Amino acid sequence: MKKWLILPVIVIAGLAFWFATRKSDATVSSSFMPQLEKVTRGNLRVDVSTTGVIEPINKVEIKSKASGLIEEMRIEESDYVKKGDLIARLDQRDTKNSYDQSVAELEVAQAAVKQSQSDFERKKELYEKGLISAVEFDQAQLALFEAEAQVVRAKVSLDNNDIRLKDTIVRSPIDGIILTKDVEVGQIISSGISSVSGGTLIATVADMQQVYVKADVDEVDIGQIKPGMRAFVVADAFPNEQFVGEVIRMAAQAKVEQNVTSFEVTIKVDNPTAKLKAGMNVSVEILVADKQNVLLVSNEAIMSQKELRQELAKIKMAMGTAEGEKGESRDGQNQAGGRQFGNRQGGKSDDESMNLRRGVIAKAGDDFRIQLLNVGISNFDQTEVIDGLEEGQEVVYTFFSRAKQSSDEFRERISSRMRTNSGLRSQ
Repeated sequence: MKKWLILPVIVIAGLAFWFATRKSDATVSSSFMPQLEKVTRGNLRVDVSTTGVIEPINKVEIKSKASGLIEEMRIEESDYVKKGDLIARLDQRDTKNSYDQSVAELEVAQAAVKQSQSDFERKKELYEKGLISAVEFDQAQLALFEAEAQVVRAKVSLDNNDIRLKDTIVRSPIDGIILTKDVEVGQIISSGISSVSGGTLIATVADMQQVYVKADVDEVDIGQIKPGMRAFVVADAFPNEQFVGEVIRMAAQAKVEQNVTSFEVTIKVDNPTAKLKAGMNVSVEILVADKQNVLLVSNEAIMSQKELRQELAKIKMAMGTAEGEKGESRDGQNQAGGRQFGNRQGGKSDDESMNLRRGVIAKAGDDFRIQLLNVGISNFDQTEVIDGLEEGQEVVYTFFSRAKQSSDEFRERISSRMRTNSGLRSQ
């Protein structure tokens, strides 16, 4: 009894599938017709996009020439300082004592010079009168010379101690922002001159009025980059603000990370508001080209000659389904024309000439034809057309996807019904 119920269901499903398929075939030509777009005129901008990190142009590590105990510090991280501002002051007791001693020694030496000068003049007068010997006169003159030399030594000692005293005060060498503060009051530091280790780092200051962006550019794009190109920088911290910079240089040596080869590009960016901070991550767009009022076509429409032939054949087949023998005749003419087209390459074979130039499938009245192009710059979406097309001309840019999708959906529905019927039969 169940078999008699299942059989009519199978027959009805089969008839429905046959009828729907036939109906789909009857309307396939309309759904298989390619989508067209018009060649337009507009502006084309080509960018190389990458990411980078902010680095200061002028960054100075501040160290002390003197060693000793830090008694005072007047900075904190992110403070703005000017050249000459106090950074730190060391314990000055020993150096101040040495300085004061040098001052006293200089005063004594100068007094000795005065006394020696007076004694020399008196003995000179006596010597000229013949009252003293030449030996006594020479001794007085030598004593004067020694006193004058002692003054010179005292001045040098004073100058040295004055320098040592001033070295206990550490000042900012440039205008900038304190990036790091590396010591605190009470810490003993070593000299950056006499220490083998290079001395203790007190702080790091950087001029952030202009900054560098260090960005890695893929080796595929590095050939397009040249010094002087404009770059547009957007920091992750300020997504709605754009900073303008200029490419300064490209690294001569590539670097490879995880099998990806790239070159470091350095970009100088004005940062008058100091919003860009050292170490910030940024997005970078380097302007390679910007052309105005040029002919444009979608990249989807441009193909190699081999692809053009294949797609044109599909279009001809779709047109043949709708127009019968007339379409087949056109397809045959196209194949012959395609062979002639392929042989117009200076005697080269089809395989050799197939990808020498690229082109589009252009609409010519009610028909379609292959049109080779002379193209210029290109971005991800559009390509500049230098020669081969005119403004307003229609080209093919989408093939058959809608028809295939509807056909696949219909067949899936039929298969689902058949699976459901099979399940009923097994029950």
